Amino acid sequence: MTGKDVVAEITDLVRARAEAVRAKDVAALLGRYDENVVLFDAVGELRERGVAAERARLVAWFAAYDGPITLTIRHIEVAASDGIAFAHYVFQVRGTMTDGTAVSMWVRSTVGFRATAGVWRIVHEHSSVPFDAATGEALVALAP
Repeated sequence: MTGKDVVAEITDLVRARAEAVRAKDVAALLGRYDENVVLFDAVGELRERGVAAERARLVAWFAAYDGPITLTIRHIEVAASDGIAFAHYVFQVRGTMTDGTAVSMWVRSTVGFRATAGVWRIVHEHSSVPFDAATGEALVALAP
């Protein structure tokens, strides 16, 4: 597989994850994670490891929303070499929580992939929002 093919494949994987989130399809999302994935999420623990941790996070996240969660992905950049790839991008999360709160915020993400037996698996995922150093408040109103 050429470098250009890998970039296209990783880009397609990132975009497919947005559809799986909209469908709240935990199994589809987990299918691309390495068993020992390292997770740095915007909410929850400082650092987590493993598919079980990601499963619990996804189940809780999806349960907090009434109806679909829409992800709009922008500015995907992919770098790949010798069975390792990284993608970084920003995505907008939109939806309505079960308490009626409307959510619309942009998040930044970096995902590390490793090719194992010809299948790209997520081995590292980091999502975050910037914060105001003076107040400690998350800057969720920022947009690209």
